[in-house]
Amino acid sequence: MSAKEEAVVMAFLHGLHDPVHPDLTEALSGFAADATYQSLVPARQPIRGRDIIQNELEAQFARYRECDCEILAMASSDKYVFTERRDHVTMISWDKRIFSSVNAVFEFDDGGQIISWREYWDTGDIATQLGLTSEQMKQLHGITQTPDPQNPGCV
Repeated sequence: MSAKEEAVVMAFLHGLHDPVHPDLTEALSGFAADATYQSLVPARQPIRGRDIIQNELEAQFARYRECDCEILAMASSDKYVFTERRDHVTMISWDKRIFSSVNAVFEFDDGGQIISWREYWDTGDIATQLGLTSEQMKQLHGITQTPDPQNPGCV
């Protein structure tokens, strides 16, 4: 079962590689209509619905272009596909090429569609590459949560 799901994830990530602006409708074709996406775990809350996910990706592609998802490792188990990636993008406002190390989890339903996509990445690394403060980085990503007193390292 995992090879099929890995192919769906690879097709999705490859669909994001358009130099200017990808066809997000096509890229998201492997997602269930009610799929969830959490773009920055745990700082941002999950969003639900393929159309809402497409809107979020549209907003992201308004900040960067030339997305290249370099797969470093991929593993799958039952209904999950895990990717370790290095995403390379050109930040439009800075006209600067940067990268982000990303771990992502894709969860599948019995029909082979993605029902959940969660991404874990270090905003500090991006902030350093762009010369941003932690507060500026939060603002860039729409993070409004305050730190969790039980876990001060999390926003």
